Amino acid sequence: MSHTATESRELVTYLQKHVGDLLRSVLYYDADSCELLYIRDDVADAYDEQERADVRRDMRLEAIEKSHQEDLYNHGSLNCTIRCFDDAIEMHFTHGELCGTAVALDGEAFAVQNTFVGACLDIMSGE
Repeated sequence: MSHTATESRELVTYLQKHVGDLLRSVLYYDADSCELLYIRDDVADAYDEQERADVRRDMRLEAIEKSHQEDLYNHGSLNCTIRCFDDAIEMHFTHGELCGTAVALDGEAFAVQNTFVGACLDIMSGE
């Protein structure tokens, strides 16, 4: 399936409606470009240009691994990876080896949206 920035812009609208101010950022990239579709002011202030470039590089490297991950695990297409940090959740939707959308949410947004992960983390931390 071909993916363009249009779908990622639609995702920004959806996320703003459903998580509001808990949305941190949305980044779309393809083989030729990288576009920051949304960034909350405090998040923008927290990263300098080099740090933003490092994040973009990391997303691109992860996308290159998409086909390898799909071959490694017999689960079908890899649609999204999710990283749960103390203060934020990073979701990376890889659309191909050269294209993807990265979404960052405040950690509390994800806990509200998916209590299963929160419950598993509580068990793992002995709470």
